[in-house]
Amino acid sequence: MDDAGLSGLAGGTAAVVASADLASLAAGGGRAGHGHGATGDCLNCGTALTLNARFCSQCGQDTANHPPSLFEFVHEFVSHYIAVEGTLWKSLWGLMARPGFLTREYLAGRKQRYVLPLRLLLTLGLLFFLALKLMPGSTHTLGRDGEEGDEVAQVVPDAASAASADSIAAAKFAKARKKISERSGDTTILSPDLASQLPQGMQDRVHRAETHWRADPKASMHAMGATMMGLAPYAVLCSLPFFAGLLKLLFWRQAYGAHFVFAMHLHAAWYGMLLVAVLLPWGLVVFVVWAWSNIYPVIALKRVHAASWWTTLLRAALLAVLHWFIIGLGLLALVMAGALAAA
Repeated sequence: MDDAGLSGLAGGTAAVVASADLASLAAGGGRAGHGHGATGDCLNCGTALTLNARFCSQCGQDTANHPPSLFEFVHEFVSHYIAVEGTLWKSLWGLMARPGFLTREYLAGRKQRYVLPLRLLLTLGLLFFLALKLMPGSTHTLGRDGEEGDEVAQVVPDAASAASADSIAAAKFAKARKKISERSGDTTILSPDLASQLPQGMQDRVHRAETHWRADPKASMHAMGATMMGLAPYAVLCSLPFFAGLLKLLFWRQAYGAHFVFAMHLHAAWYGMLLVAVLLPWGLVVFVVWAWSNIYPVIALKRVHAASWWTTLLRAALLAVLHWFIIGLGLLALVMAGALAAA
């Protein structure tokens, strides 16, 4: 065979191989894995991809190069932000039924088996505040007249306040404020002496808020409740470093980071308990939630720090007092923010 024939045969073979490669890539079986526009290299870092790789071994990016479908987008959101897959159910059992268990596992280095503390906290917090807003009689009715407004904060009773102060105390204040206003017509947000010490811009805002309270109490109450409910999740997150600081003062031998992990797990558990109480507002269920919310921290502290029962009880009591002080300051800030929202 002459050189021209060999050249033609080589060209034909190359064409067949190229066609097979293109077909393989189009079918999702190429080196890039799957998806439209897949190549043999990672589009993010340029690393050569192994056969049928779904993710880059260097940077972790997926190999599918196409706009996500609606199902893929929802799946991505749920798996990353709501955490309903994989280890969630095992994590929930360890969180709700075994106080201190997840913190001990995390500090022992067994992290991959369970949902990470921050994701667990955000997931349960999101579900709780969503349920609190959507369930009948919840705090989204603040500022309304009639029996619905009078039943605000009755979804979870007073007894559960140890775990729910950050979210339900807002409703209690709004209810009390409404009754006081109906009796006396008082619309003073701050005392004159305290208001005079504020910057001029803040004084003007307080004055506008009081004017709105006098003109339309119902709308002002509703705006106040909506603002407080919107800020409550952020208030809880902002309180975590202070709560961890209190733990550091009481259990000084443990590193601050370990206390922060404990704080996230504890508040996630409280969110889970409150979620149960909101979804199942029955007397027995609410009583069990209240009892467990008060017993849970003591057992968790005992297991994580391996102290004696008397030492744990004494420090837990002191922690509760200091924590309520922080909650009071945070609630005061929420009340002020809610009252000024009408301005």
